[in-house]
Amino acid sequence: MSTFFIPLFSVLIIVLLNIIQIKGHPNRILRSICLILFTFTGLRYIALIVFTLSSNIDILKFFSYFYYASSIGITIPSVLALWYIIPRFRERIKEWVVLLLFSPFIFFYLNLIYLQPIQIIKHDGFGYRLQLISPWNHWLSMVQGIFTLMVLCMCFYGFRSYKYKFPRSQYLLFILGYILTTIDGLCMLFNTVYPIEPFVFSEAFILIAILYAFAAKPIKEKYKH
Repeated sequence: MSTFFIPLFSVLIIVLLNIIQIKGHPNRILRSICLILFTFTGLRYIALIVFTLSSNIDILKFFSYFYYASSIGITIPSVLALWYIIPRFRERIKEWVVLLLFSPFIFFYLNLIYLQPIQIIKHDGFGYRLQLISPWNHWLSMVQGIFTLMVLCMCFYGFRSYKYKFPRSQYLLFILGYILTTIDGLCMLFNTVYPIEPFVFSEAFILIAILYAFAAKPIKEKYKH
């Protein structure tokens, strides 16, 4: 059982590092939004621990509200991080415009978390797990697929437009992270047996990409070459 908790605590540490880093970010809007969403994401991993250890249905129902927190807690910070490290986007598009463009995703994720179209099932190994009820599982797959495609397009645009190795390495991390989430999604679609909760490693990778994106001052558009 201890091997199950190592990845969860590792991701919690990465979330904490993101919280510590974003608290010092100069952009007040970006800082406030990411701080709330990183905290929400941390609660997801606490919920996963609770689902493993507890068999009290009332406790599980309470923590079920945080089970899919990363659906919004990682995706929106990813978009904001890419907006921040792609100079043309950052200098020509305001933060509120980015949030407005991605508001359909925000609306869907918040509805998913609020409506709780889920059932609590016994894990094959130990503890419990949540499972989305049809058609929400299909809707989530489609929404995540569209979101992933948009993120990858942003990354490829940045990779093609800017020649510096540092921003290119940032874009590459996001590409790899979202490819991993796609693989996780396909494995769930084909009912592949997971030894741990799906998406833990891919979410950790994306959180590292976000941490790396905010780690240094981004380049300016006029210095792109």
